[in-house]
Amino acid sequence: MENETTQASSTKLYVGSLPYNWAAEQLEEVFKPFGKLTSASVVADQLTKRSKGFGFVEFESGKDAGKAMGELNGREFEGRNIAVREARPHVDRTPTERPHAADRPPASSKFTRERFVISNDHTESTDTTGRSYGNRRGWW
Repeated sequence: MENETTQASSTKLYVGSLPYNWAAEQLEEVFKPFGKLTSASVVADQLTKRSKGFGFVEFESGKDAGKAMGELNGREFEGRNIAVREARPHVDRTPTERPHAADRPPASSKFTRERFVISNDHTESTDTTGRSYGNRRGWW
């Protein structure tokens, strides 16, 4: 029963913009002074095993997690300002749940692509027999 109350009060934090050379040990060392940690992990690419630059830290107490979030959010480590916020559960969307292009807002006119009309009229470059005499501009 005591384990259930501990799990209910634990708070998981998302830690983003981590230095790419960090492992779970460095993350744990940074967050350890704020309270007792349940877990610390850095997410890595499956193929290259290289850090993706973010991780998760879980505290036993929500109070400790809030204190760590307030103190460490925006703090610089090895030239990078880390982002610390409460972790949200991952939502795995099926293809039918993803927004369709028709549901998205229209693209800004600033970024719309200019369209060119390509003509199939080759009267300038061919004679009546259909033989070509170079391109339409007269360049050989």
